[in-house]
Amino acid sequence: VALALLALFAVWERGWARSGRATLVDLTLVRVRSYMLGLGLGTLYFAGFTSIFLVLTLYLQNGLGYSAFEAGLTQMPFALGSAVAAVVGGRLVTRYGRALVVGGLVLVIVGLVGIDLLVPHLSNRVGLSLAPLLAVAGFGGGLVISPNVTISLSEVDVRHAGAGGGMLQTAQRVGSAIGVALVLAQFFSRLAVDGDYAESMSLALRTTIGFVVGALLLGVADLVTSRRR
Repeated sequence: VALALLALFAVWERGWARSGRATLVDLTLVRVRSYMLGLGLGTLYFAGFTSIFLVLTLYLQNGLGYSAFEAGLTQMPFALGSAVAAVVGGRLVTRYGRALVVGGLVLVIVGLVGIDLLVPHLSNRVGLSLAPLLAVAGFGGGLVISPNVTISLSEVDVRHAGAGGGMLQTAQRVGSAIGVALVLAQFFSRLAVDGDYAESMSLALRTTIGFVVGALLLGVADLVTSRRR
């Protein structure tokens, strides 16, 4: 239903534009390749990014009996890594461009895959064991979000920058909603089988990784095409 409504909306907007009236979405942005790839990248990344903390919190609190404070403290390395990388990324984005975002996505994937491999074998000191991997994933995430916005808008006409930025933010929110729905559905479906929180988290985490891999492929596509021009 959502896809049908999206297609109907696109047809409506094109018809509205042909009549010479202002559209809700600036359709000229669709012709900017780097912008559209960045928009898709942001959508997929946020589909995975937002879900990470939900499944990890469920695993820590419901599966291991952590308090809310302990669960938050366990995930703090991700936030710290992201904060440091955001400063670094802001300084390097003009020099390295999309390659910086691609590198960040690789780090996120490395961190998440490491967590997926480690979780089923952990019995104690889970927080300390996950801290390095969460820091790596967080650092990678800090190289993705803001730099992706900067790069996506770099070829957009200044007159359309406001609309472009708004569409990027909307796409991120849509990605978050889709990711949370799919990942949590998988988590609870697996949990209903035998109540195994570790296996449920691993399954959900693999879907999250899949979203980030999709974002990586779009980043690589933009990197390759930009170097050919």
